[in-house]
Amino acid sequence: MSDVAAMQRYAGTLAEAPPWFTTRDGARLRARTIRPDDAGRLVDLFNRLSSESRRRRFHFNPDNLSEELKWSTACALADVDNRTLGGAVAAVEVDAAGEEQIVGVARLGRPPGEPDGPEAEAAVVIRDDYQGRGVGTELLRRMVLLAKQMRLRTIVAVIEADNEAALRVFRNLALPVEVRTSRAETEMRFAVPE
Repeated sequence: MSDVAAMQRYAGTLAEAPPWFTTRDGARLRARTIRPDDAGRLVDLFNRLSSESRRRRFHFNPDNLSEELKWSTACALADVDNRTLGGAVAAVEVDAAGEEQIVGVARLGRPPGEPDGPEAEAAVVIRDDYQGRGVGTELLRRMVLLAKQMRLRTIVAVIEADNEAALRVFRNLALPVEVRTSRAETEMRFAVPE
């Protein structure tokens, strides 16, 4: 992708992005920012992930967490303002009754105590049955728009070095990047477009 095409991909604001997108195989999903009332949906997403997907996302095996810890973590992850310390965009499946299920999340988190810091760490997780369908690509595109909204200059992604799928999706951001691999982890530092 050329620099011009990459910049067009990230033109505008998150608020201007269409609320719906279509996966590679035709599923229609809603994209929106995370809200505090999403805690239960985040617990449901966690419970629907395979052990491998959980380990890849959290960099340890969280399979035996208590329900209390799942809920407290989900409440903390859903409590973001999308401006200062953290933000997240979600891909949501909506059924005929209007009920929502989160199928993927891309989030940004600044270091604690740095609400105006220039960089934030990125994390993404996609429910197993939606992996490979373009959901991660669309969420990361919107995550870059969120980074602009948060006035970030750098997005940092720390990925297990053997996680080829995640590395590929992050490389597809087509942004200027510095890459460093050490101790089985690859750190990617992306420049956020203005």
